Formats: sequence, structure tokens, C-alpha cells
Amino acid sequence: MISTKNMTNLYWFCLSVECGGFAAASIKANTSAPTVSRSVASLEQQLNEKLLHRDSKNFQLTNAGEEIYNKFSGLFSGLDGQWQSLSNAQGELTGDIHISCPEPFADFFLQALALEFMAEHPKVNIHVHFASDAKDFISEQIDLAIVTLPATASHLVQRQLFETELALAASKSYLTQKGAPGSAKELLDHNVLAGNNFPYWLLKEGSEPIKIPIKPKYSINSLRLNIQAAIEGAGICLMPKVALEHLASQNKLVPVLPEVECPKGTAYLVWTDRKMIASRVVAFRDLVFSRMNHNAETLWRNMLG
Repeated sequence: MISTKNMTNLYWFCLSVECGGFAAASIKANTSAPTVSRSVASLEQQLNEKLLHRDSKNFQLTNAGEEIYNKFSGLFSGLDGQWQSLSNAQGELTGDIHISCPEPFADFFLQALALEFMAEHPKVNIHVHFASDAKDFISEQIDLAIVTLPATASHLVQRQLFETELALAASKSYLTQKGAPGSAKELLDHNVLAGNNFPYWLLKEGSEPIKIPIKPKYSINSLRLNIQAAIEGAGICLMPKVALEHLASQNKLVPVLPEVECPKGTAYLVWTDRKMIASRVVAFRDLVFSRMNHNAETLWRNMLG
């Protein structure tokens, strides 16, 4: 019969693989990294097999480690699922939810939703952190993240909230002073405003794809403030087309190179791929999806208009 200690060691091993390291696993499980590391080392000693290649830069499964993980990770996922079913059956939602998102999403979407959710579930507390990506998901112990840059960590899953067409725009005062670019390549000679960490804009002029390296005159990690800078004549920005149409009708911005095809703007909701996700988090996540399905265009108009 498997001992409690060995079962615990297997659990720490599977969690470390899912989180991509001992430090991330320890944060997720609210314990210390040395505790997790010792447990995995003890498991390796018990099995007389090296399960992980690990140093300061690498954390990779051996063949034996992959076999052990494939055999037991499903068991823990199943237990997590059963526990989640039991938790959901308890009725009342309680506890904390930590969410990260870009500031404008909190301003015009998330805060109203959070206040409504807490009114319906008085024992739930919601804490919002500002970020546009999921880079600090584990270290900040985030439950849900709304991001505009796709998550890349293997232990995170993401689902698209919405996609919107983007367009180039500037103020009339800027174009009067600097002149309007006649082609995508002429953007290199203009003041470019950037709000994300993309190294380039991938545009399409006719049938030709063109990469425009982003060396911004001004950058700020807020799309709302980026667009405000464009309105004030600081340069050319990339923004949602639906918001540009609204601002153009108010004579605040005008389209730049409207014949050029711009990349899509996409937002995702991100959470951990572990099955044991608290029922309060599941309930709020599902509410976000439900409301966003009906309000994406309205959100952009309110957020940026």
C-alpha cells in the first residue's frame, strides 16, 4: 500500500511539473520551495530514478519522470475534480478572488461586475491588480487574468474573450505638422505611440506583409492613455477601429493609411490548468464570459471614446 508520504511526494512532483518549477509550485500551494524540492528528491530516491533535469535555467522531465507524471497526474486531477464537485455542492461561495487586468478593463467592465458579484455573494472578496499579461500570474497568486498579450506558460490555459479590428490613427494637428505617411514603410519616419510590448506591428499593404519595428516616441502601458496622447498630437497609434470611428465622428482623430490591413486586437481570460479551481473563481469566470459575449463593442466605445 502506498504511504501517505509517498502520495504527498507524488503530488508535489506533479504540481511542480504543471507549474514549471519548484518556486512556482510552492507559491501555488502556499508552502516553501525547499519543501517541494525535498519531496521530489525523496521520491527520486524512493524510486531510484531521476525524474527531472534541473538547474538554474532548466526544468525538464526525464523519460522516467514523464512516465510517472502521465500515470499519476490524471489521478490528482480526478481527485481535484471530485473535490470541486463537493465544494460546489456546499452552496455558499466564500473566500478571496485575485484578478489581474489592464486598467481600462477595470474602469469600464470589471469593477461593476465585481461589485455586482460581491453583492450577490457577500462572503467573497475580490482584489484587482493592474497588468496586461500573465507574467506574474504565479508570483502574485492570481486566480484569473484578463490579458492582451497571450500567455505562454504551459501550466496556464486561456480562452479568447473577444477579437477586434485595429486601425492606425492620429490627430489632424499632428498630420498637419508632420504630414501623412503615404505607405506603411513611411511610418518609420513618424512618431509612433505604443501601448504594448510588441517589438513590431505586422501590417499588410496590398498583398505584401510588412513588419514595422516599434521604436516609440512615447510608450505607456495603458491603451486609454496612449490614445489620449494621439488625440493631443503626440503621434500615430494603433487602436480599435470601433473606437476610432467614434472619435473620428467627434473630430478628435482621423484614420491613417486606412487601406493598410492591421493586426487584430485580442483579449484572453487566463487561469491555471489545475482542476482544483475554487467554485467562487469558476462562478466569476463564467460571469465574465457571459457578460463579455454581449458587451465587447460597448466596452471599447465606453473605454476609449
